[in-house]
Amino acid sequence: MNLHLSQNQLLEQVYGVGSGEAHLQECAECSARFEALVRIKARHEAEAHTRACASSAFLAAQRRAIYARLDHAAASYVRWAPAVAGAAILAVSLVLMPHAQVRSPRAVAPAARVELSDNEQLFSDLYSMEQSVEPSADAPIHELFEDDPEGAGGQ
Repeated sequence: MNLHLSQNQLLEQVYGVGSGEAHLQECAECSARFEALVRIKARHEAEAHTRACASSAFLAAQRRAIYARLDHAAASYVRWAPAVAGAAILAVSLVLMPHAQVRSPRAVAPAARVELSDNEQLFSDLYSMEQSVEPSADAPIHELFEDDPEGAGGQ
């Protein structure tokens, strides 16, 4: 009586690691089971190859779509770069610009030539003395270091 090969022994034969080749040549029943397993293996390999090809095509299409979106996004940033740079320069110049009136040299020159009358000079001197930031207690000490107005030189 001939014992048939187990399912595990048949699977070993399908993948080429088993040692039951002699039995497969003698037993028609084991040979039919072996051929069925070979057909199933071939069908699964074909399906796996089809899925791999489909997934490769899908992944390639997905990758191309991502690259297209990246190129489009980079192009939009480049388009706005000059406007953003101009706005930044304008903002910096407004912050750093002194808040003084700019006068032309023509406007300054005639004002420098005008001589003040005695009354205007007096009021100007009084105003500058009033606006002095120096404390009044320092006034006597400054008189020691001033030149003699009459030019007496110690007489």
